[in-house]
Amino acid sequence: MVTPAQAGDTLSCPQCQQPVAVPKLGELRQLPRIDAPSEEVAGERPESTRSVAMTISFVGLTLLALMTLIIGGYNGIRWVTTGSEMTTERHLEEIETMYENADAATMIVHFENMEENSLDLVMPYNYQIENNEKAQWGRNSAIAFGFAVVFGVGAVISARKT
Repeated sequence: MVTPAQAGDTLSCPQCQQPVAVPKLGELRQLPRIDAPSEEVAGERPESTRSVAMTISFVGLTLLALMTLIIGGYNGIRWVTTGSEMTTERHLEEIETMYENADAATMIVHFENMEENSLDLVMPYNYQIENNEKAQWGRNSAIAFGFAVVFGVGAVISARKT
């Protein structure tokens, strides 16, 4: 058995001590290996039998992982930058404080408005819409990062098989 560094040298045969010319590196790679039980070495496949489908799946999964990372990053940035510091509890506290400090005339006007207009809200307050939007950006970011992990693991698995 010879190493690639010994290619092109002349070595002594370990049994008969006669000089033996070691083939050049290109010729060595074409010779069959005598230490392997078959044409394939355990755990290795010859380059000619590597699956094109596995290579394509590796490239495709890697690109999908990168794309979902970018999408997750964008959604994460939108989640961080979108925001409302107002909550329902804080809004109710502000209304309670406003009514505690209001004079009688203001309270009468508010009461008359309540009688004329329905107390049912037609749509949510702006801060609720902003909070819902922020939550959606966060969910989208988490989902995208989850898919990126799945695609990345798939790419690593397919790389090991090629």
